Amino acid sequence: MTRSATLARTVRFTLPCSRPSAETLSSARTNTHSGWPSALTEATATWTVKVEVTGNPDPRTGYLVGIDRIDAAVRKHAIPDLLERAQRGPQTVQMALTAIAKKLEQHLVPPPSAIDLDTEAMTSWRLELSEMSQMIIRRRYEFSAAHRLALPDLSDAENAELYGKCSNPHGHGHNYEVEVDVAIEPADGGFSVPQLDETVNRLVIDRFDHQHLNLDIDDFADRIPSVENIADRCVELLETPLQGLEGVQHLRSVTVWETPRTSCTVTA
Repeated sequence: MTRSATLARTVRFTLPCSRPSAETLSSARTNTHSGWPSALTEATATWTVKVEVTGNPDPRTGYLVGIDRIDAAVRKHAIPDLLERAQRGPQTVQMALTAIAKKLEQHLVPPPSAIDLDTEAMTSWRLELSEMSQMIIRRRYEFSAAHRLALPDLSDAENAELYGKCSNPHGHGHNYEVEVDVAIEPADGGFSVPQLDETVNRLVIDRFDHQHLNLDIDDFADRIPSVENIADRCVELLETPLQGLEGVQHLRSVTVWETPRTSCTVTA
């Protein structure tokens, strides 16, 4: 194989700060799929790190990098460093992700091309090592709404032929999910997740939630409220306001899920 490939490996772990670091790092690896270090019986959070390595696989072995080497780099170098930092004081996600990247750059060959860190459900922080001047946060939201796909110049029969069940004259509903992909300052430059949430909730979620998108609001007065157009409208609503938030560089894209199997991403 001569084409470039990207290998991704996921490692899960907790940072049980109530235990001494030495005790944590000597604990048994009973279920590394669930995560190590383990939370055991403590009420703590599990972090997920996804390490991506990009390059040309070895033509003889077929390997780009052995996944055991990725696991070892995270567990032997990044996790002990995070535990030590946590003992010294509170850490922001930006600080933790940058620290992981530095350790993996030093101890993984070939070095990672990107690292994703998930510290809670529906939120992912990403650092692409070719672009260290920015970090990416992807955060997901939800709203419920009804819509109808129908062109006003077509009959009900013609709309049914074009849109199928989605042209039901009385409309139909979805539980939409919206993922906002934002480039932020990599250092702790004042970026606030609550400010991001407030902006997205005020401008998008509160606007669309429990509305009939054709009848109750004007956003789709001149276009069909398809998932493509909903995602595009979200970009229109968010692009300028998000750029004004402290620590935000720019909106990268918005993805809208109409169903778990149907989504559309629009780039800002």
